[in-house]
Amino acid sequence: MTTARPDDAHQVRADHGLTLPEDWRERSTPLLVLAQLSDLHVMDAQSPARFELLDRYADPDSPWRDELPEIGMYRPQEPFTTHVLEAMVHAVNATATGPLSGGPVELVVVTGDMTDNAQVNELRNYLGLLDGDAVIQPGSGDPSRWEGVGGDLVEDERYRHHDRAVLAAATAPFTSTGLSAPWLAVHGNHDLLIQGTVPSLGRYAAISTGGDKAISPPDDLHAADTVAALYDCEPRALDMLAGSRRISVTPDPDRRHVTRDEHVAAHLDSPGQPSGHGYTAHNQETGTAYYVWDTDQVRCVMLDTVNEHGGWQGSIDREQLAWLETVLEASDDRPTVLFSHHPLETFVNGNHPEDLPTRVLADELREVLLRYPCVVAWVNGHTHEHRVQAVLRADGSVAWWQVTTASHIDWPQQSRIVELLCVDDLLVIGCTVVDHAGERDRRDSLDLLALAGLSRELAGNNWQRPAGSPGDGAGGPEDRNVILVSRLHHRIVTPRARPRRGCGRA
Repeated sequence: MTTARPDDAHQVRADHGLTLPEDWRERSTPLLVLAQLSDLHVMDAQSPARFELLDRYADPDSPWRDELPEIGMYRPQEPFTTHVLEAMVHAVNATATGPLSGGPVELVVVTGDMTDNAQVNELRNYLGLLDGDAVIQPGSGDPSRWEGVGGDLVEDERYRHHDRAVLAAATAPFTSTGLSAPWLAVHGNHDLLIQGTVPSLGRYAAISTGGDKAISPPDDLHAADTVAALYDCEPRALDMLAGSRRISVTPDPDRRHVTRDEHVAAHLDSPGQPSGHGYTAHNQETGTAYYVWDTDQVRCVMLDTVNEHGGWQGSIDREQLAWLETVLEASDDRPTVLFSHHPLETFVNGNHPEDLPTRVLADELREVLLRYPCVVAWVNGHTHEHRVQAVLRADGSVAWWQVTTASHIDWPQQSRIVELLCVDDLLVIGCTVVDHAGERDRRDSLDLLALAGLSRELAGNNWQRPAGSPGDGAGGPEDRNVILVSRLHHRIVTPRARPRRGCGRA
């Protein structure tokens, strides 16, 4: 179910001096065809550990608008995240082959933020949705009523109020379909940190399972200071919100936050394929969430760019950098694709205790990676927008292509098909965006595909969009359906068949 917008014909973006022959498709050899899903944000939208009340300070009429142009803690489509992921599973399963190569979709990679608030119930639903044949429970707390914002208990006009029938349908259990291809996981900040920012410690941790939910901020709140304190993981942020209007909700132990170890263990216990979804017993033993996954032709290196010390942006520690260099040293015989949640430019999170080494940030990591010509692409998410960038060497040639894909929670709620092919001594990376299967033409229906369609409609009408800016995550035509061309530095041999014509350098 790839998009059919008139401006979305595939655009060729090539390293300087390189051109594709007219018959390149006939002469190409698929190396790997995969689907990328990112920023699923499978959410418990009724959780007391969410800070929706702060999001209003980015509304167009907010006096704090210039200081807080985007907060991202509330969206009217949040009750429908499980339905959107189910609709995306339908769409990916229907896209059995790459649209450029015709090669089978061999793998699905989920590049982080599978959950929204790192809760047990969110983790269970996300795994069940992708593995399939699981009973999904979108609701939490009291199953007989909606206890979040946007329902009868909250009159605050800053939240969209859904009909009771819609909220009842949104929280009704359903059985998941599951991906037909094996899938791999990549760790994201919302999979470890409260609201993707705050470590689950002390009073922050206790909020999620309790019976008290803040819904409207105090009148005298200094919004910029409060948001800054929250982003900086300072306990005083909760004190600033102490005067908020609150409601009583049903306590739920399944809203407990998970650790990195528990996140990995849940994947290892998952019945889906492959076993562990990339994570291994070594990850469990060492408390890590990074690993290597080899296909016949391509090495996939999965990074964990989450800073456990807090903050929503990315970085890695020194131990992971040493591991990465060892992996790349041993990868000079095959094209290597990095996968992570955070793009390179968001590696600005240096939070660390004084007794630990500094974190590895963007400039240092970029210089390390430029030493390894095996790296041909870096696929990621986090920013909730489609963006494709060429990372250049000093001589102006393309070192690797960075492919950033939009989210399931914000517009345009799309994923990607990524195809790696070789044509003579060229590497071709095809990227094609995929719409989920949500339907909005049946407005009297409340089935899961109709709810997914409603979510997409609400996401497309985001009133916080900055004036004069697209602000919608779709990117430009050069960021969506593209054909990326660079020089191939490896000789390609297909192990399961005879070597194919025209691939690689002698």
